[in-house]
Amino acid sequence: MEVDLVDDRAPVWGAFLSDIDHDIYHLPGYVALSAAREAPQERPEARAVIARDGDRAMLLPLIIRDVEEAGGSRDAVSPYGYPGPLFRGDPDAAFIADACAAIVVRLRDERVVSLFVRTHPLLNRDVDGLASAGTIVEHGETVSIDLTASTEALWNATRSGHRNEINRAIRSGARAYLDEGWAHESTFVELYHATMRRLGANERYLFGADYVQALRAVLGPRLHLCVVDVDGAIAAAGLFTETCGIVQYHLSGSDPAFSRQYPTKLMLDFVRGVMKERNDRVMHLGGGLEAADDSLFRFKAGFSNQRQPFRTWRVVVDPDRYAELSRATHPEADPADATGFFPIYRRPDQRPIPTR
Repeated sequence: MEVDLVDDRAPVWGAFLSDIDHDIYHLPGYVALSAAREAPQERPEARAVIARDGDRAMLLPLIIRDVEEAGGSRDAVSPYGYPGPLFRGDPDAAFIADACAAIVVRLRDERVVSLFVRTHPLLNRDVDGLASAGTIVEHGETVSIDLTASTEALWNATRSGHRNEINRAIRSGARAYLDEGWAHESTFVELYHATMRRLGANERYLFGADYVQALRAVLGPRLHLCVVDVDGAIAAAGLFTETCGIVQYHLSGSDPAFSRQYPTKLMLDFVRGVMKERNDRVMHLGGGLEAADDSLFRFKAGFSNQRQPFRTWRVVVDPDRYAELSRATHPEADPADATGFFPIYRRPDQRPIPTR
């Protein structure tokens, strides 16, 4: 098994993606953008680890960063979103297990202590091979829409309450459209921030104007801004990505003053129709906050009955160093338990991380 650890400028990364299904989260530029949002003192690096055995290969995008004041130790984490591993060839369970084992060895050589990966609900349906090298944790369900179904079937799969409110929005004069010129970019950012604060979202989810501009530069035509106009005012706006037939509901916000016009429901119904016409295969709406079965999840669930589990993959790469860091920062915690907050040494309210 040959294993390479490459940066976002390596041609082999883009070549790997060139003829297989992938999502925006696997793109080198997207991983680099996510790395730039990490704490700069931790020297985050956008990397991909690639394991090969003949015509079979596995690619995993990562952000590798310093463990603060930890004497040279580092750890690895997925970029924001669902950037699970990708495979080429015929990746049976034996290959995946061998590839994971080889990747762990390679990361240990780079002084990486732990690995935390968010898997892709659509592209990583089978995670048995990953479990051979770590712990799989189930977090909840996400919602997706089968865009290959007929328009009638999509409408019938929509909850009756959603259908009534979408029709009411249309009758009220609300209009959804793709803002191809990005004229309402700043309004989107304002609506998104206000919405996230109403939902009580963590501060790390408050992406600003600089992020949106950088995302546009990275994704180009893969990124779309949809807005809903009500009497000349923007009542809702959302970012949607489109890659390899996969549409992602990335970020959105709405103005509560227009709640009775149901602009977000209209927006999702409109984008669903547009992307179906573009011959995309699936529209992934995601789940609730922190993958919870909450009001956000139930809102999304009203558009489809299709569900996929969202999982994370946790690997202790260097058990001795991981136990040392975990016991020093949280002496009450069990380093052998990877099902809770992971890695333990990054759990909030910790003692200072010791240096060697």
